[in-house]
Amino acid sequence: MSVTPNTGIRKAVRQLVVAMAACTAVAAGAAFAVSPDSAPAAPHTIAGVADDNGWPVPPVTPSPTN
Repeated sequence: MSVTPNTGIRKAVRQLVVAMAACTAVAAGAAFAVSPDSAPAAPHTIAGVADDNGWPVPPVTPSPTN
């Protein structure tokens, strides 16, 4: 039996393990980046919306003047 097929399998397994480790590191970094405690978020403001706990307030219609 030749040694060459075994080295090919070992190389493929080694590359697979390296790829899995790299993907895990990237996924862990992405999860840390989007976690709520990673950085303080600025409050989101929308023009024309009152600051009432983030809920939109219907616009007030002006009363007619006579």
